Amino acid sequence: MGIREIHEYLEANEFVGSVVYILFGMFLAVLVYQTLGFALNTQDPVVVVVSCSMLPNLDRGDLLILKGIDPKDLKAGVDGDIIVYVCPSDQAGCPPGNKLIVHRLYKINPDGTFVSWGDNNPYPDSWAIKPEWLKGKMLYRLPLLGEPKLLLSEILSGNLTGLLNYKFTC
Repeated sequence: MGIREIHEYLEANEFVGSVVYILFGMFLAVLVYQTLGFALNTQDPVVVVVSCSMLPNLDRGDLLILKGIDPKDLKAGVDGDIIVYVCPSDQAGCPPGNKLIVHRLYKINPDGTFVSWGDNNPYPDSWAIKPEWLKGKMLYRLPLLGEPKLLLSEILSGNLTGLLNYKFTC
């Protein structure tokens, strides 16, 4: 069976064709994500900002492209790099849920750990970030392109009240 015959079969059998095209699209999405991760040296090359802690520089729903980086190449301070990391919930002071955190690198401690600070937060984070928690630093920001992911998360969590009160920005 050649390409032409496969195409004709899929056109004639709409349901089968739809399933095949959806599976092919999912395969391509995973392939692109993995390739991007390899090229940018990070397991999480694309993340979405889920809170308002980085206003006015990043808004909730912004899509970020990350680049893996050697921790010694990071820049700290009020204009420091924007980093993404996971703070394990079993660590003292870390928020629950092992969620990705997007904050600015504020300080590098003498022991090699880091302190981050959300631009919109009154104080720096209370935990020390270990280098192995880092996922990468922000390379590009694509404003509001992560909104579909946030909406889908609300729907899948069953949080209908949150969905009804959903705001596209902070």
